[in-house]
Amino acid sequence: MKLAKFVSIASIAALAASVSIFSTGSRAQGAEKIVLTFGPLRQAVNIEDLENFSKNGDTTPTLKQIIRFSKQDPQLLRGLIGLEIGLKPANLARVVYSTPGEKLTDEIGQAIRTQRRTENGKALRAAVILAAGDDGKVSLLEILRKYPLPEVYVDVASIGATVAKVQSLAGSLQTMLQDATRSNSTTETTRTETTIERRTTPQPVTPPPSRVMPVPSRTPAPQPVRGLY
Repeated sequence: MKLAKFVSIASIAALAASVSIFSTGSRAQGAEKIVLTFGPLRQAVNIEDLENFSKNGDTTPTLKQIIRFSKQDPQLLRGLIGLEIGLKPANLARVVYSTPGEKLTDEIGQAIRTQRRTENGKALRAAVILAAGDDGKVSLLEILRKYPLPEVYVDVASIGATVAKVQSLAGSLQTMLQDATRSNSTTETTRTETTIERRTTPQPVTPPPSRVMPVPSRTPAPQPVRGLY
């Protein structure tokens, strides 16, 4: 099996496993409830409210409250929520499931997270790949639409840093892809060498000829000399 095919199948299998795990018992069509957080403050909003805010600048009382408490610039926040970032879905799965890709998406998962703060990275990786699969573009809104759980928590104060990290993911896509390919190449080579070593049949060893110990000859005991009388 060629390396590229092997990596692609592994990435698709990992993505399918993530989506399957998180979609069990839920719609798996995106978060139904968005919980905006700022410190101890929690405010639940609908995805439609965020879409209207991003497109038209319309704010609900809930959005106004969270913006006021977080002291965020409404226009800047509006732009960050709807900002689209290009990510090629063909290579994206291989990148986000590489070691550097998982590290970066785990960091983003601290700001876009599950209720219990568990498996944030897995849920985010599934959402990013599904969001990019539509048109090769990703935005915070699209990630929330594809989030594989009915509820997602978003740290308002970290939205700017989160968008910057997604941009970093897009900018480093080629480098991360090369690292992922190199890493999988090394792993495949190691596995092949290990397999070859295990299948090596030891050569038969011919035992040395047995040595026959000489049997010592028996010398007759000397007879006593009889004197003359």
